[in-house]
Amino acid sequence: MRGDECSGHVELPDQPEIFVEQRQAERVAVIAAELGVRHCRTVSEGYGEFLGGRYWQMFGTHTFRIQRAGRTGGVHPEMAQKAFRFFVSSINRELYGRAWSKRPHGGVQWAVGQEFHKDGRLHLHSVIAAPTGDLYHLVRFDQWHKFWRREFGNNRLERPRSQLHVANYIAKYCSKGGEVDLSKNFGGWLPPPISYQAPPEQPALIRAE
Repeated sequence: MRGDECSGHVELPDQPEIFVEQRQAERVAVIAAELGVRHCRTVSEGYGEFLGGRYWQMFGTHTFRIQRAGRTGGVHPEMAQKAFRFFVSSINRELYGRAWSKRPHGGVQWAVGQEFHKDGRLHLHSVIAAPTGDLYHLVRFDQWHKFWRREFGNNRLERPRSQLHVANYIAKYCSKGGEVDLSKNFGGWLPPPISYQAPPEQPALIRAE
């Protein structure tokens, strides 16, 4: 895989607008080999298969307030990545304590892709999974929605309806010159499957009969 494995950052190659058919086919084959996936027809398909090989428990869309961006409303990619890392670090700290990074699992796994609008503004799409259970049952999504909104701007957090859909949604920006960042522990363990059973009632809310 390309990029710095220590930081989990994957640098994606630039995408010319026009490809010679043979050149494109060769490039796709190279990327498929780097990611360890079967031969794929497109770059985004290769990254989609790569990201789709695990159970993701949270799918997020993250935007930034203009106050946190430049005059045009565009936030710098480095600032956006720092914001997202702060977000997942805060989730890890709630779940696994201050020393979460020293635990064998290394906290939640995640992948985040950048999307640039035509006006230059950037927002993020992410997938996250916890090692110790379904994230939907471990944290309150509305709490972390409010957290991002308070710190950075509008966002949407939801359970993936289709693993392949959310993986492809992030991967498609690879073919638009975007980047995908991965957590340091990406691939270190396989996330547990999503549980679609109702979350257990909180004992404090159960009235004694």
